[in-house]
Amino acid sequence: MSQTTDNHEYYLSQIHQLKQLQKVDDQIYEVKKVLEFAPSEFKELQDNFTKVEMQRSHINDKISHLRDQESRINREMEEEKARLKKSKNKLMATGSEKEFHAVSREIDNIEKLSQPREDERIAVLDELKTQLEQLSGIEEQYIDLKTQVEARKATMESQIKEAEAKLAELSVQREACSKDIPLPIFQRYEFIRVRLEHPVIVPLAEGICPSCHIAVPPQTFNELLRGEHILSCPNCQRLIVWRDDYLADDPEAQKALAEEQERLRAAEAAEAAREPEPEEEFEAEEEAEEEAEAEDGPRLGAE
Repeated sequence: MSQTTDNHEYYLSQIHQLKQLQKVDDQIYEVKKVLEFAPSEFKELQDNFTKVEMQRSHINDKISHLRDQESRINREMEEEKARLKKSKNKLMATGSEKEFHAVSREIDNIEKLSQPREDERIAVLDELKTQLEQLSGIEEQYIDLKTQVEARKATMESQIKEAEAKLAELSVQREACSKDIPLPIFQRYEFIRVRLEHPVIVPLAEGICPSCHIAVPPQTFNELLRGEHILSCPNCQRLIVWRDDYLADDPEAQKALAEEQERLRAAEAAEAAREPEPEEEFEAEEEAEEEAEAEDGPRLGAE
């Protein structure tokens, strides 16, 4: 009896050590998620900003090109106006018919160039207006994303710094938690941890693994109830223990479980009290029929 008790106590101590290790690993898992997802979330935001920034830059390039065109056209139009004015003054000073016709043709050519130039200027101004409207629409988005990127970058750097410090602290805790776990058990734990999602050790309330939802063989389940060895689920390989043994180091959880079980028992008892047994219902129906027949008999005789 003493040997069995000692085995069970040792078994419970192993469960406690594994639970403590798993708590640390759960925290490590969450910290590593921060280290993994914080940069990826920032990259997504940065990519969106880069995309908008490129669109903005492209629009600004087009605006710059259009303004260069506008300046060129205005300059050429001013030059044509000056030439036209000069030619008209020259026309007024002509002394021969031949010279008059020559200057008139010159004026005509200048005026013919003026209209296409004006059309080009209007087209450039229309396109410039369109691009400026697009820039106005994207500028707000650009400023908003830029602000988000700068703020998120500062937050991310702080998060990563804190996470790295926390990870270093947890690594020390993990080493302390694992040093007293028997090597074969620890090796099994590590084998499962690197291949499966958490948790590694799970409590069974019945003969079904709560992680993979596959029934545990009866022989394995009976051995589990004896509470002497850490077993593995034959399907998912997670470490499995009986629920009561899993909660042995947690009085609050034991109390909550007992209260829940009591509540369920009370509910079942209340339900049973409301529903009559099938045999009782049948007997009550038979008695009612017999009473009805007995009452009908005398009435028929009297008639």
